[in-house]
Amino acid sequence: MRKTLLAVALAVIASVLVVTPAAEAVQPVRVIRWVDGDTVDTTRGTVRLIGVDTPERGKCGSAAATRLARASAPAGTVIELGNPTSVRHKDHYGRLLRYVNRGARDLSATQIYHGAWARYDSLDGYQHHPRQAKYRRLDAAHRNYCGHQNPGKTSTASKPASGGAVSAPVTPRGHNCPSFAPIKGNAPSMIYHRPGQAYYNITTPEDCFRNAASAEAAGYRAAKN
Repeated sequence: MRKTLLAVALAVIASVLVVTPAAEAVQPVRVIRWVDGDTVDTTRGTVRLIGVDTPERGKCGSAAATRLARASAPAGTVIELGNPTSVRHKDHYGRLLRYVNRGARDLSATQIYHGAWARYDSLDGYQHHPRQAKYRRLDAAHRNYCGHQNPGKTSTASKPASGGAVSAPVTPRGHNCPSFAPIKGNAPSMIYHRPGQAYYNITTPEDCFRNAASAEAAGYRAAKN
């Protein structure tokens, strides 16, 4: 039991830590104030965190996301801005687009772990970024603020189009999913595979689902064949 609890604790810690690629330029700056959960004013300008979307000010979850950001990197602390080459320098509001780390902690991943959405990446029509797959896995595994659907999903319906009762992802059993949750979710591609489909047997799942509605609610899309 103790070994199991230790393994779970280490997995949680690892999910919000970051190893910075050598090709990624890193710049230390100081926090002036957090505008909200994903935007921070620094001594080098206003920064919009890459790959994450927290609730807008006034919306459910906004206050919690902002409190988390301020607790993770209070005003006056030094943070590191990561500038991956695959992402443009600024957004259309003129904010710097950067990864934000405080020491080994990835603040985008921290927000997603606590309920923000993984968004604004190649799956949404923006630039791919190096931590995209990690952020999407975190998003699929954790409940969003106030239970809201990721606004980056293309469906305009209030629930996934495939129908069925939505339930949480189920942990895989080795390379397979249990019989009561047979749908395999492949987190790097964010595609789900049903039994009988072409790539089902060779797919090693990160998540398993009882039905397609649950997979889509977690951010996955259906395999084409």
